[in-house]
Amino acid sequence: MSTPNTTTRPDEITARMTGRELREIFGAVLPHAGIDDEFAPLHMLTLDASGGMLHVLATDRYTLGIVRHPLPESTTDFALTLPARAIQAVLRQIKTRASLTVTLSPHGLTIDQTSDPQLSYRLPASDEFPLLPDWRAWIAQRARLAPDPMMTAPHGVALNPAYLSRFRAATRNGSPLEMRPAGKTMLVTCGTHFLGLISPMDLTKARAASGDPLATWLPALPSRKAAA
Repeated sequence: MSTPNTTTRPDEITARMTGRELREIFGAVLPHAGIDDEFAPLHMLTLDASGGMLHVLATDRYTLGIVRHPLPESTTDFALTLPARAIQAVLRQIKTRASLTVTLSPHGLTIDQTSDPQLSYRLPASDEFPLLPDWRAWIAQRARLAPDPMMTAPHGVALNPAYLSRFRAATRNGSPLEMRPAGKTMLVTCGTHFLGLISPMDLTKARAASGDPLATWLPALPSRKAAA
């Protein structure tokens, strides 16, 4: 944040930031929003202001991403949903160096660009309820599970590359993605600002039919340590 957050009303948060900072917040989770037109809740971002933090969550049920950003301690707890496509459309219009005043309330999100040109974007809260209203308990339950045998098998874990690539958006300044198994899910973290989930592919039947692909490489690799 370029300047500290300020609260103007108990149910309203106002913060000043750059276009880059706004992109980092929403851009980290937008790849996880769904595109299935038959189930609107998957198109939504959930914005949850509580405990001095803003959490933004998106999921299409294949992956999930949550990013958090500090807020004033005096913030009244509230949550709302906004269409992911509307957020994407606004971000495309805002340059990374733009100076912004961002106002969030239970009624929606307002982004005022205070640098030239001066523009305002108003996004009213949608009528959709959060897909995971109790997301903290939902994630905590899964995070405490012991890894499923599928997650610790000798042949490793198989991840869909299209889903895995979504997590790249959460990285900042070269920060690494860290993964750890929990139940049948892989938890993904990036620094202290991002938490995500991805479900590996179950290749048990494929392995039974074709074996471990790494095994076909080993005979062709040298058995002695190569010279320096």
